[in-house]
Amino acid sequence: MVVRVRVKLKPVGSDGWIKTSALIISGYEADKPELVIPLALAKALGLKLDKASVTERTTPIGLGRLYYLEEALELKLTCEDRETPTYRVNVLISEYEYEVLISDYLASMLSIAIEGLKEGLWRFRDEALDKLRASAKPSYWLAE
Repeated sequence: MVVRVRVKLKPVGSDGWIKTSALIISGYEADKPELVIPLALAKALGLKLDKASVTERTTPIGLGRLYYLEEALELKLTCEDRETPTYRVNVLISEYEYEVLISDYLASMLSIAIEGLKEGLWRFRDEALDKLRASAKPSYWLAE
């Protein structure tokens, strides 16, 4: 099993949030708050690729070309009993990934403590050690 969390995303300056799950990738190292989103989700959010720079990065499925937008989205982690503040995040848009991927930097900003990868358990760092949360169900964003 893996750890997924529920997030809300919206383009900076817009009003409409989209809810989805996001997979935490501890090996996805970043120097700033960053996440990878599938192209289908970028389209649903109304992000424009013509405003993005193109970069090549190693992703969980290998080397790929990604579109990069700096501080393009606002993000909140949301649970049944709690929601984080809103954070602006850098976005990499992938034509190959089908899930939202959270970097190590962003996971730390969101105060996520992974407590059991095999069981899919996590908690917020400021919660009691026995306050374990179950992994969210996956959301897949497939191209049409």
